[in-house]
Amino acid sequence: MEKTIGKLIVIDGIDGAGKGTQTQILIDRLLQDGYKVKMADFPQYDSTSSDFIKEYLNGKYGSAEEVGPFRASALFAVDRYDASFKIKAWLDEGYIVISNRYVSSNMGHQGGKIADKAKRKKYMDWVYALEYNLFQIPKPDLNIILHVDAEIGHKLVENKAIRSYLCGEKRDIHEADIDHLRAAEKVYLEIAESYPNFTLIECAENGQILKREEIHEMIWNKVLALIDPERLQKNSKEKFQINIERISPMAKLPSKAYSGDAAFDLYSSEYVSLSPCNRAIIATGIKMAIPENYAGLIWDKSGIAKNGIHVLGGVIDSGYRGEVKVNLINLGEDILNIEPGQKIAQILIQKIENPEIIESTVNDKTNRGEGGYGSSGLF
Repeated sequence: MEKTIGKLIVIDGIDGAGKGTQTQILIDRLLQDGYKVKMADFPQYDSTSSDFIKEYLNGKYGSAEEVGPFRASALFAVDRYDASFKIKAWLDEGYIVISNRYVSSNMGHQGGKIADKAKRKKYMDWVYALEYNLFQIPKPDLNIILHVDAEIGHKLVENKAIRSYLCGEKRDIHEADIDHLRAAEKVYLEIAESYPNFTLIECAENGQILKREEIHEMIWNKVLALIDPERLQKNSKEKFQINIERISPMAKLPSKAYSGDAAFDLYSSEYVSLSPCNRAIIATGIKMAIPENYAGLIWDKSGIAKNGIHVLGGVIDSGYRGEVKVNLINLGEDILNIEPGQKIAQILIQKIENPEIIESTVNDKTNRGEGGYGSSGLF
């Protein structure tokens, strides 16, 4: 039985980011899950509403700079207006509509032509009003921006199939201009920060594009949060995992001595002698990819803490990708000789909250009142 829901989801990003590929993968998975799905693809090259766009991209009217952002935006906006009637009908019928590019594409590519940030923001607000207020096209429930460096996108365009409107050329005037792609990349990042219902998917790591399956899973989690949040929560509980990479042959993966332990033991990957009243930063030889909205808290390991060896704190954020290291201090009386594979600390994976910080008056009327540091006593 098909599931009806009526949502508009946009996949966007610079040329070469993989929009078409990810759009199709997402559609296939939604269909497999029993959802009613339709696809919108912009520009609509098979429609007369895109005739002027094809001429523009083929360079008939001059370079992208010569045409300018406002005139070019009007061409793309009219094409979307033409498509808006069928999109509205699909949504009313309960389809999930996946759109390859949308208003954000206008804002990203044309906004990149405007160097001044204030003028660029004014232009983007104009486009937003033109398409959503004047033409009244449907607003997306979720905008996903696939982010890759312009240099990566520029190279990946070479993998695209031949497109008839380019009259034998491999790239259109946007794809051929690396400076244009760099500017568009910058604007897409601004869009994700400035407008509602946008989420950014990082599609590359260390200058290398991620596997399409990895990118899809990130997209799928965002989509699932929109269409079936209960299922996402269930999946998160079932599939929670942390990817760990050994970067030293002496490294040992974190582990628990007992299944009920709260934290994972961390091990040294090097030889270190730690004298009394001295401290050392000990390498573990591993990197961790802690999931978003979690952090790793590094704590004492009782086996060495009983001899005066303590951890000087430590928080591993979800965005950190360097080697995990442990800052130890020897407050005991004897030298501690550490060798590879020895337990030196433990890491507690903790879910974190992100409260909004508001400057305001603090109400001191509590049971403790104005009692300061140490006011609760010892016993």
